[in-house]
Amino acid sequence: MSALTGRLALGFAVLAVPFGIPPADAQHLEEGDWVGRVIHLTGRHMDVVYRVRTPGDSLRITMNVEGYGDFAFEDIRTTRDSLAFVWTPSFSLDCAMFRLDDGVYQGACKDPWGGFGGILMAPPGSDIDAIELHDETIESIAGWQPPPEEEELPSLGAAYPLGRMVSAGGRNVNIVDAGQGRPTVILEAALGDNLTSWERLQQLLSSHARVVSYDRAGLGFSEGAAAGRSPEQMATELHEVLRTAGIAPPYVLVGHAEGTLSVRRFAALYPDEAAALVLIDPVHEGEAALWRSLSETSWQDYWSKRKAFFRRLPAALQAEFDGFARVVESAEVPGLGAPADIPTVVMTAARPSEAPSWIGDSRQGRQARAGLHERLVPKGGMHVVADRSGSYIHQEDPEMVLRAVLGILEQVRSPHQ
Repeated sequence: MSALTGRLALGFAVLAVPFGIPPADAQHLEEGDWVGRVIHLTGRHMDVVYRVRTPGDSLRITMNVEGYGDFAFEDIRTTRDSLAFVWTPSFSLDCAMFRLDDGVYQGACKDPWGGFGGILMAPPGSDIDAIELHDETIESIAGWQPPPEEEELPSLGAAYPLGRMVSAGGRNVNIVDAGQGRPTVILEAALGDNLTSWERLQQLLSSHARVVSYDRAGLGFSEGAAAGRSPEQMATELHEVLRTAGIAPPYVLVGHAEGTLSVRRFAALYPDEAAALVLIDPVHEGEAALWRSLSETSWQDYWSKRKAFFRRLPAALQAEFDGFARVVESAEVPGLGAPADIPTVVMTAARPSEAPSWIGDSRQGRQARAGLHERLVPKGGMHVVADRSGSYIHQEDPEMVLRAVLGILEQVRSPHQ
């Protein structure tokens, strides 16, 4: 899965691609450069530009995504009040949008595994930041439902094994277990991401090691949990999943963004089982202070909007965000002190946004965050700066992350052969 489509791997939604829509014609859409946004469950988003062109009686739409390039829409279908199409960042995404009274199209894109992401498209000259998400758009992003128990889990690609359910802590957890060898590499996704976030990296790594990805409680095909969603709770749940599944330590723990809080806590709770850490664009508990020092106004505006977004999501997703928010606002992860004294690679996404919406996306913010990441590197550890990547380094440049993990495996493998 690409970095872009990884951000769309969410859950079941109420919006569906409308059936019976005729092939596109040019009469319903104004020619020009429309503005828009692709929205992830966590509230992270990417601003895009839709280049709408109407040569003759036909309709052509190309979406430009900052840092990724142009994507031409296929199978475009329109009515006066809807727009449906297919686009392919790395596999086909079926999309449907509905025109609201203000002329803005809002809707969702569906990935091959039932995941959805929100999508907006506004007329040329619109202020995308001023557009409120419609309730149905929120539902399309967050309205996850588990599949029936008898339904077989979908394949994640020809070279990617089916997930299997593990009963741990009284609930079913979906895991993908591929490859062979020790230590086992454990992949912990970012806030709101399911195991498909790791598809490409897991494929690459499984030729060299045993690699396990999983859906945290309430994400993907895993059942929800009533317990709090603190880094400690997530770490203990992961430990129980691995124990129940018969996946023995030692482990090389690879975390992304908010998921790095959980793997760091895991290493502190189970030091005899954690052989090494790879932290991909990690969240640091001291980030809020950093952003305030750079721009109090930018940080407060960003943080208030993100909290407001999560207040509209289902309770299980609010709970996961609330656990993360407590870390941000308290500036600590309970039980964590200095970085674990084990082989560690910290990878920083350093590519700034061309049009930053807040201080953290700017060049100044990216550089400052790289300095913060240095604090997570223990003596003898390594800090890798990915100048050309956004936060999803493992999707934009999986070979870079592959090299980092293989280097760590080389360091820790000898005693376990």
